[in-house]
Amino acid sequence: MKKIVSILLVLFLSAALFGGCSKPDASMTESNVKKTVKVVFAALKDFDTETLDSYVRSSTLDKIMTFSKDHDQFIALGKAMFANLSYEIKDIDLDASTVTVSVVNKEMTKVAGDFTDKLLDEFSLLELLSQLNDDAWLNDNLSKLVNGISSCSMREAPVDITLKIKEGSDNLVLRFDSDAEDAVSGGALNAIKKMAGF
Repeated sequence: MKKIVSILLVLFLSAALFGGCSKPDASMTESNVKKTVKVVFAALKDFDTETLDSYVRSSTLDKIMTFSKDHDQFIALGKAMFANLSYEIKDIDLDASTVTVSVVNKEMTKVAGDFTDKLLDEFSLLELLSQLNDDAWLNDNLSKLVNGISSCSMREAPVDITLKIKEGSDNLVLRFDSDAEDAVSGGALNAIKKMAGF
């Protein structure tokens, strides 16, 4: 019995020790900024909304993630938009609380813009907003955008973006402004803003 208690105690202490090591960190250090950028860009590629909600502030992404809670079509759209996204950290400025990242993705401005313009020709903004709760409509329409994205080619050159860093309660948070949204999404997010009245 003592042996079992000892083994359980060792397992418990090991779990507590390793759990403490992997806990998110909100301190503004270069190492932590690098870890945060890595977490954010992995979450974008997987469109992991739970992680993005904790680590990112972005007006357009926040709205898409709100819709994705009830509609898986927005998860599929997010995954399609960010599947080919790559990045490289260029500069970390702890005094200014910023990180500059060079990003490259597919060029989606035209396909997303054409998709949005077509919908806005067919529907008023109010009608379009009501369609965003219709799963059959979303299946039909967002799948067309996802298919269009799959045929887009990569942008020729990377784009440098500077993200503000904020210390959150459990981890660092990166703020994406409109230019950063445009760069990481290959132009798709700015086009989608028009569609949903963001």
